[in-house]
Amino acid sequence: KKRYLLVWPTVRKDWIRVFEGLSDEFDFTFLPSTFPKEPNHADSFDCYYWSEFNSAQEILSKIQPDGIIFMSIESGLSMALNHVAKKQSIKTLILQHGIFTNYKDYRNREKLWRKRSLSAEVKQEQTSKSFSTLRFVRNSLPGLGAFEVAKIAVYSKLQQSFGPYWVARNFPLNLKKASHYLCFSPYNAKIHKETDRIDESQIAYIGCQELIPYLKEETNLIEEDFYLHIDQALAENSLGEETVPKSNMIDFYLKLNDFSLSKGAKLYIKLHPESYNSDWLPQHANITYLRQVDNFNRIVQSARGCFGFYSTMIIPAVYWKPTILFKIQYSGLQEAIDNIGGVTILDFWNFKSDDILLVDNQAEKDIIKRQFILPDGVDQHTLKNLLNG
Repeated sequence: KKRYLLVWPTVRKDWIRVFEGLSDEFDFTFLPSTFPKEPNHADSFDCYYWSEFNSAQEILSKIQPDGIIFMSIESGLSMALNHVAKKQSIKTLILQHGIFTNYKDYRNREKLWRKRSLSAEVKQEQTSKSFSTLRFVRNSLPGLGAFEVAKIAVYSKLQQSFGPYWVARNFPLNLKKASHYLCFSPYNAKIHKETDRIDESQIAYIGCQELIPYLKEETNLIEEDFYLHIDQALAENSLGEETVPKSNMIDFYLKLNDFSLSKGAKLYIKLHPESYNSDWLPQHANITYLRQVDNFNRIVQSARGCFGFYSTMIIPAVYWKPTILFKIQYSGLQEAIDNIGGVTILDFWNFKSDDILLVDNQAEKDIIKRQFILPDGVDQHTLKNLLNG
C-alpha cells in the first residue's frame, strides 16, 4: 500500500472522514499540529507533531511517504516540508475540503477575522514549549541561504497582518506551491488559480467526497413537520473566523422559529461542529439543535424546506429542497447558486420572519451536481485512483 503523510488538522471529525473511507487502500500518517490537540479524531491512525522533529528531512526520513497531502500550505513549517519533499521527488498535493469559492469571497471574510490575535497565541504557545519555527525552517533549508529563509519569516508576518489570501495573491512564493491540486470541480479550483497562479495541468478533479453520498434518495423519511437551518459558527469559533455578533445570531434563530411556528412546524438547527459546546444558543421548546447525526441526508430530505448561509452543507439542501439563503456579505457560493436559480436569498441583517417564502422552484439538480459535487468524467473512485497513480 502507498503511504501518505497528511498535514491535516484532526480536531474535526468531518475533516477525517475522507481518509477513513480510504484507509483500507492506503497507509495514512497524520501531522496535524505543532503539539497534540484535543479532540483528536484521527486517533486510529499514527500521528506525529512538528515539535517532535528538528527539520523536514527528519520527518521524511521517519515516515518515508510516497506523497504528502496538505490541507493548505501557509505556515513556514509546511512551506519547508513542501520544498524539501519536492527536492526529494516526493509528490505534494493540496486536497480541497469544503466548497472553495473565489478570492473576492475569502478576502472579504479575512478582513473581519481575528486570526492575527490567534496567530499570536500560537506563537506564544510555541515559545513557552521551546519550539522555534524559524529554527526548524533554517535546519530544513540550509541550501537556500539567509535571504530566502528571511522571506518565509516576512511572508508569515504579512499573513498575520493582512491575511493569507491577500498575501498569497500579492506575493506569490514558489515554496508554497504544491506539485498538484486535487479539486472538487472547475468551480472549486478558481481560488488556487487566483492565489497560487497555477495552470490547468497542475489540477485534477475528484468530485466532492463529502457530498457524493447526498446524491442518494432516501426512503425512510422523518414524519414530523420541521424546517431545517444549516448553521455556521459565525459568532464564535476557535479558528478566529467570526463575522456576526452573538446577539444578531440569537435574533436570527428566533426569527426562523417564529416562521416555523406560524407554519405549525418545528425548527431543526444543524449546528456547525465549532458550535457544539456553545452555551449562548437560545432555548425554545420548538427548537431542536442537532449535533452529531448518523444520516444527515435523511434529515435534509425530510424537511419541508431549508435555510442556510454559505457552508458546504447547503449544497444538499439546494439539491433536494426549497431553500432560502441569508446574505451576510458577499459570498461567491451564494452568487454561483443564485446564477443557477431556484433559491431565494434574503438580507441577514434586515429580513423579517414575514419575508420568508419557500417556493417549490428548486434549482436544476443536474447543474448543482456537475458544478459542486461530481463534474463530468469523475466518479466516487477518482480520488483513490489518483492517489494510487
